[in-house]
Amino acid sequence: MAKLSSVPKRVRVVVTLVLLAAAAAVLLLWPDSTTQTKSKFVSPGAGLTVTYDDATGEINIAAIGYRKKSVAQVRVGSNPWQDVRADDNGTVKYTVMLGARPGLSGTSVLVSGRSASAGSRTLIGGLPPAASARGGVDLTPYAMANALILMAVVAAFGHRPRRGRHRRTRVRDTGHVAFA
Repeated sequence: MAKLSSVPKRVRVVVTLVLLAAAAAVLLLWPDSTTQTKSKFVSPGAGLTVTYDDATGEINIAAIGYRKKSVAQVRVGSNPWQDVRADDNGTVKYTVMLGARPGLSGTSVLVSGRSASAGSRTLIGGLPPAASARGGVDLTPYAMANALILMAVVAAFGHRPRRGRHRRTRVRDTGHVAFA
C-alpha cells in the first residue's frame, strides 16, 4: 500500500494533543480580565474627577478651579460635609474610605467652595459603575486558543492527499486528437 503522508500517524497525534493542551492552558491560566480595580468618572468640562478603587473601597476626589488655599466643602453620598483646603493651584483633593460595599454606583459627590474669581463654585458628580471589561485585551486568550485549536485541526486532518492530475502515474492514450 502506498504511503499517504510523509508524517507518521503517531507524530500527527502527538502534535494535535500538544496543540490542544496548549489551547486549554491558555484558557485556564490566563489572568481573569474582570478584576479591574479602578473605576473613573470625569465630569465633562467641569473639573471634577472621581476615582473608586474596588479593592480597597477608597474614593479619590479631585476638583479644580477653586481659590488658592481656600476652604471647600466635600460631601459623598449621605456622609456629612467635610472641610478640605485647596492647594496652591486651586485643586481640592479628598480621599474617603467607604469600604467595599455593593451598590455604590451613582452615589453623589458634591464639592462646594469659592472659585478663583471669588464667585461660588459647586461641582456635582457621582461614583462610576464598576468596569466590567478592558476592551480588546479581554479577547486575547480566546483568539490565541482558537488559533491553537485551528492548528490542531490542520495537524490532525491536513495530511489527506489531494485528488487530481498529480496523482496519475499512467497516461491513457486513446488515439483521438481533439481539435479546438
